[in-house]
This record gives sequence, C-alpha cells and structure tokens, in this order.
Amino acid sequence: MRDLHPDFAAACAASEVSPALLAFLDIENEPVRVWSGVGALHYAGETWLGVGSFGEVDAIEEYAEIRAGSVNLTLTEVPNSALSSLASLVFKGRRAELLLAMLAGDSQELIGVETLMRGSMDVLTVQRKPKGTTIKITLTNELAKLRESWGQIYTDADQQTLHPGDTGLRFVQSIQDVDINL
Repeated sequence: MRDLHPDFAAACAASEVSPALLAFLDIENEPVRVWSGVGALHYAGETWLGVGSFGEVDAIEEYAEIRAGSVNLTLTEVPNSALSSLASLVFKGRRAELLLAMLAGDSQELIGVETLMRGSMDVLTVQRKPKGTTIKITLTNELAKLRESWGQIYTDADQQTLHPGDTGLRFVQSIQDVDINL
C-alpha cells in the first residue's frame, strides 16, 4: 500500500467526500486539463474541464516491485468535426499526470489531491463511429522510458550534437580497434 500525504489521508477520513480523477496532458501549445466530473473545476490556479461520463480511465495497477506500467485514458462521443487538428498534435513523450482528488461532499471544493501516476503520453488511437469518435491515449510511467532506445552511441559526433565544443569523446574513434594487452 502506498503512503498517503497526511492532508490527503485526513481528507479521505472526512464524513462526506466524493472522489474525482484529474488528468493533465502536456500537449504542445495546448495543454489539456480534464476531470471526471461535470463543469469547470479550479485547482492549482488552473481550470480543469469536466468530461463526466464521456471520459474513462482503465484500472491503474500498482506493483510491489519497481517496473514500467501504463494506463489508458478514453474519451468517447467526440464530434467528428472536432478532429481536424488531431493529426497535428505533438504529444508523444510529453508529460502526463493522473491525480486522485477528494471533494467535500457533492461540492467542487477540493480537500485533498494525491498523484496516482506521473509519466508521459505514448500512443494515441482514434476510432471513428457514426455517433462520434472514440479517442484513447496511453500514458506510461517514467520507467517505461528505460525500455526505449536512446538512438545515439558514444561517438565524438554524437557528443558534439549534444554538447558542442566538448572534447570528452574525441579519441573514441582512434582507440576503437586497438588491442589492449594486460
């Protein structure tokens, strides 16, 4: 079981609370902040748009061991007319967070927030249907990055791309075929 921040634990123990999920997707030029309720919710100086029953979050797994994990967020019945800018969105690898909030009773007063998952956006799937489109995005935790290839090797050319003027790898090419006898 995870350790909860004392303020969040106290919020959970209140006599009347309602849970809510908040999702932040750092889409380039247009960050998205949505929550599982209806209407606008104000948190951390930002306005979060309610998606109500049109939004869905798959089960979030927690593991006893440290390992990569993912979760899917789904938005249903998106009007087909709203999809024109979808192809140009820059999202892959960008930051995403999923939060659990406790609201006071049936109000929109936040009394506690806990981070459920912090990672990045990975795969976007679009299913067009006559009544509207379903959009699913997969979020992966930060450990999933370790499975990806970095795409660079330890050469002076790669080092110059990252850090122009750095001479730390300038001799790599000249010593790569040298036999070392001990």
